[in-house]
Amino acid sequence: MFTTLLIAGGVALLVFATRFLREGLDRLFGARLAAWLQRTAKSPIRSFFAGLGVASLTPSSTTMSMLAVDAVQAGHVTTRQMVVIMLGADIGITVTIQLFALSIDAYAPIIILVGVLLGMFASSRRTRGLGQVITALGLLFMGMHVIKEAVTSTAPNPDFLTLLEMARHYPVGLTCLAAILAIVLQSSTATIGLVISVAAANTASHPGLQMDLPLALPVVLGANIGVGITTLIVGFARVESRRLGAVNLFAKTITAAIVLILLPEIVALLDNSPGTVVNHTANAHTGFNILKALIMFPFIGPLCALVERLIPASRAGEKPAFGPRYIQHGPFDGATLAMAQSAREIMYAADIVRSMLEDLWRALKTNDEKLVRQISERDNQVDMLDAEIKKFLSRLSGAPMDTDETQEQLRQLRYLAELESIGDIIDKNLCRLVLKKINLGIDFPADTWRELDDFDKKVLENMLLADTAFQTRDRDLAEKLLRHKDHIDLQIRQLRDAHFVALPGQTDSDYESSAIQLDLLTNLKRINSHVSHVAFAVIHGGNYPTATTPTPVT
Repeated sequence: MFTTLLIAGGVALLVFATRFLREGLDRLFGARLAAWLQRTAKSPIRSFFAGLGVASLTPSSTTMSMLAVDAVQAGHVTTRQMVVIMLGADIGITVTIQLFALSIDAYAPIIILVGVLLGMFASSRRTRGLGQVITALGLLFMGMHVIKEAVTSTAPNPDFLTLLEMARHYPVGLTCLAAILAIVLQSSTATIGLVISVAAANTASHPGLQMDLPLALPVVLGANIGVGITTLIVGFARVESRRLGAVNLFAKTITAAIVLILLPEIVALLDNSPGTVVNHTANAHTGFNILKALIMFPFIGPLCALVERLIPASRAGEKPAFGPRYIQHGPFDGATLAMAQSAREIMYAADIVRSMLEDLWRALKTNDEKLVRQISERDNQVDMLDAEIKKFLSRLSGAPMDTDETQEQLRQLRYLAELESIGDIIDKNLCRLVLKKINLGIDFPADTWRELDDFDKKVLENMLLADTAFQTRDRDLAEKLLRHKDHIDLQIRQLRDAHFVALPGQTDSDYESSAIQLDLLTNLKRINSHVSHVAFAVIHGGNYPTATTPTPVT
């Protein structure tokens, strides 16, 4: 019983280390990793070696799966480009298993010591992230070492030996079980590490416990297939990432089928090569992914084309359902990568809000009542995105975040609130003013149109400036945005005063026209005020006054 608990504790260390590793990589690279992959994705050869290099430094299969799905969904790379990157990445991920085969687990406490010192005493966020990565690797090796020592210290159960003997004759079933285990542990490294820990333990201490290649190789195949299934599950919500997961899973399954057919020959080849069963298992893991790359590289195009036919973008004539494009409903992989997703989703909402104002002005000039109704529907879309992004960001509150990540979460929530308020102004105030103008049959003089067009263009320009300042945190842009705000506020006051001076002697129709013009200017000023708040966030670290919710025009 005690041995079972030790093994369970070792497995728990593997799972925790894998998760801790992903969080460290998140701190170390953040969203920069996806941008770098985008730059290298133009050449297939560069993409392959870029994936190999990144995965060698980030030996977490689940992290690579999340990164791949995120990059495809965000449009940084195409499905075909990401497939090439992942062919290289799957080879790079095997570095951790190769290190364990070299008995580096004996030095796990030293590795953990180095990582903890870097994580606790480094001032740089990236250096702390590097410390967390090193600590996670040390914990990973420590978990493998615990399992190995636990198995070494006890005699094998006869029933367990019988099960192993039976499993040796059912490699396909063993492969399926290993795939399920990899999905549960969320890591091929943890799954294979568990097997080679047992293999390393029985090599010298329990000759009767034959954790040999006919048992180990199906586990290697199943672990790789399990990671392919995980990628498909993570990206299933969207078509492009679903295609990526399907291509990746096809490649792994086809290669695994070939290896299973040739299993006796491969076992004989490895048995006749120098090294222990631990070395052979690690080499089989690396060899499987090299073989997959060699087999699939020439057929990436046809395989992607086949998957595109099997998973069409949408049915003919079917309008895709509206919803978030970038945020994930499932588990997220670290705060920084998650907030990179939410930032892109906020920019998607900003594009919709800006299109609402552009189309509203066109409806105002053309008296297009149908377009006004469509704009109101788009405000519902903004409200949906607002709710989904807030729920997504609120889930991060339970994840470990440093001061920078907490401030970024607050900055995003504040800008999202400004966008939602602008959408409400357009829907509840400006749309009603346009409908009122249409119903009363009012038109504006040419000089009034020129004034209104000028203000609309300036507000739209400020919205673009705000979006860019939000993304880049550029202080110069923020200061320019504040200057524009002050200039527009001054011009609006001057125009309002001119309208008040002209009130005496106006007809009832002139009064209605003047009232609509003033309300248009007032609401443009409100929108401009909401937009300018991003400048305060950039200049003053997010400490800016909360905008007042607009009162609908009656």
